[in-house]
Amino acid sequence: MKMSQRNSTNRKKQRINHTSGRKPFVRVMEETNEQAPNLVAFYKEVHWSKKKGGFITNTAEQNYNLMLERMNETELDGNMDETANAVFKEVLGYRPGYATGLGHSVIPEPSPSLLNNRNYQRVVEENEKNKNEANLYKNQLEALRSDLLEFKNQFKDYEKVMNTRMSRYESRRESQHETPIDA
Repeated sequence: MKMSQRNSTNRKKQRINHTSGRKPFVRVMEETNEQAPNLVAFYKEVHWSKKKGGFITNTAEQNYNLMLERMNETELDGNMDETANAVFKEVLGYRPGYATGLGHSVIPEPSPSLLNNRNYQRVVEENEKNKNEANLYKNQLEALRSDLLEFKNQFKDYEKVMNTRMSRYESRRESQHETPIDA
């Protein structure tokens, strides 16, 4: 009974509800990836009631409108998704592993202590080196494939020329056998 009362009290403190129910946000993100490519669109997706045809709470609607205003104020230098994600963090707040309004299911960014870790830096550098080498080998493979295709085409042309010459040679040979040589 004590736990029930505590849960009721905590539930009343919650200012913004969502529509994903018991399903984790990460799973909802995976399912709605095409519909909600960035965090602002995802926020709307999980706070929009299809039954009501609107946001679950006024606070959720105000947060979403504030995000849209901030996005309109910022210049879109390139990637809209990155801008939307930055605006989302600015409006709702951010701490590693948690974004207000979404819960603990948001994948955290690396902490500064991890970024300064030598082993982490070594792995990052090694990963970058491996990516570069993979791209190099991929390009080399594509070049080899195109060279091989060109070689095959040249070989087919050569084979056609050789077959024509062989057939001419064979026909000359046969004609020499058919005509008797008179002495």
